[in-house]
Amino acid sequence: LEATKFYVDLVREHGEAGAAQSGFAECLNNTTQGKTAMWYDATSAAGSLESADSPVKGKMGYAPAPVEKTESAGWLYTWAWGIQNASRNPDNAWKFVSWASSKEYEQLVGDEIGWSDVPAGKRASTYENPDYRAEAAAFQEMTRKAIEQARPDDPGVQPRPAPGIQFVGIPEFTDLGTQVSQEISAAIAGRQSVESALRKSQQLAEEISEEYEGR
Repeated sequence: LEATKFYVDLVREHGEAGAAQSGFAECLNNTTQGKTAMWYDATSAAGSLESADSPVKGKMGYAPAPVEKTESAGWLYTWAWGIQNASRNPDNAWKFVSWASSKEYEQLVGDEIGWSDVPAGKRASTYENPDYRAEAAAFQEMTRKAIEQARPDDPGVQPRPAPGIQFVGIPEFTDLGTQVSQEISAAIAGRQSVESALRKSQQLAEEISEEYEGR
């Protein structure tokens, strides 16, 4: 409750116009257009800010997220590929996934587009590449440390029943996250209190957890 109130109050007082509807793309546009003094987001944002066509390239500073009770923010999320059992071309899908996650792909992006645009956090070897280290010097060391310091097995101040920092590996989780975000966005927009938003969010989570009890 305290953390959510802090966040909602901060965004309402100092955040961008239309904060309740602002996602990654909107925040990125505001920042590259010089309308934002500070953007708190993922390590993946840095490459876009430092790309060759970014108006703010070379003008940004990078720092770890603030913490209160832990050594580092430790928040970790990831994108991943999946091949459905129903896929009609699983072999071709596997070939694509293998290529798109390879060193060769990153070399191609670096050579053709620019090393700042290479997807960060996908391969440890990227951070040893001198071309990447030179072109992404503004952020590469900071993002590497942020990723390495994340502790999925012990992420916070309470014991966890399963590995993971934020993501819960159940089919319902994505929809739950969307609904909780909508409740907090409604609090930012002034349509309800933080207490109401969290009460509704807790109810949504309990409805899902009840289905898993005893499994």
